[in-house]
This record gives sequence, structure tokens and C-alpha cells, in this order.
Amino acid sequence: MYKATLKFGATKDNLPIIRYFVQNHVRSHISNPITVNQITVAVEELCANSILHANKENPERELRLELRLRKDKLHIYLYDPAPPYDIHSYPPEPRLLRAGTSCPGGFGIYLIRRVIDQIRVRRRPGGSSLYHMVKQIHEATP
Repeated sequence: MYKATLKFGATKDNLPIIRYFVQNHVRSHISNPITVNQITVAVEELCANSILHANKENPERELRLELRLRKDKLHIYLYDPAPPYDIHSYPPEPRLLRAGTSCPGGFGIYLIRRVIDQIRVRRRPGGSSLYHMVKQIHEATP
């Protein structure tokens, strides 16, 4: 099993670091650039939602991102000090695509759902969150 970990403060200035971390580690195991980019976008959107909405860009709030490759599945874990939000409660389409809505929103969750095979959200002891995403990889290298 391959594992990589990144700890970061809840500030949007860390989004490029998160993007680089994901691309760097995923590329070493997945050769398809489209799959690498899809995973990168999904992880970055999940982290951005946690940074901007759940943690209100508080740099003192530390999040931890883990990438684990087990055989043909990439497991992505985001440990978030904020209470969980239910990704599954959002409408299936972003707001701008729904009739009668003029305020855009929900694109990140929409993209995550389109790219990731499984998403689990769990409340941890003390009220923090664990987001666990799984992506089936058909051409992962050992």
C-alpha cells in the first residue's frame, strides 16, 4: 500500500499546494492524465469547500489529507476539524443549471460526484469530520 500525507491550515493560499501534492503523488501511480486531473479537481474542490465554508478560512484550523493506493483503488481521506456537511444532501445539479435559480453554486460537489466512485462522510469524536472518497483505478502501478 502506498500512502502520502499533507497537513495544511484552512486558508485558500494552500489550494495550489494541495493541487501540487495530489498531482505529484497520483501521477507516480496513474499514467492517464485525464484521470489524474479528474482526481486533482475532486480533491481540490473537497478541500476548498472545507477551507472556505466549514472552517471560514481560519489558518489556525489544521486539516490533513491522505492519499492511499490499495491495489486498484485510490482512497482519499480528508480529516477536517469542522463538523461534517452532508455531500449527499445537495441537489444532483449545480444551482445555475436548475430552473428558477440565478445564484451559481454547487459546482464543486457536482464535479466530485461525477468523478469519484464512492463518498463517505463521518462525524468523528469531538465533532470533527472525516471525508473518505474512493476512486477505482484501472491502470494503477504498484
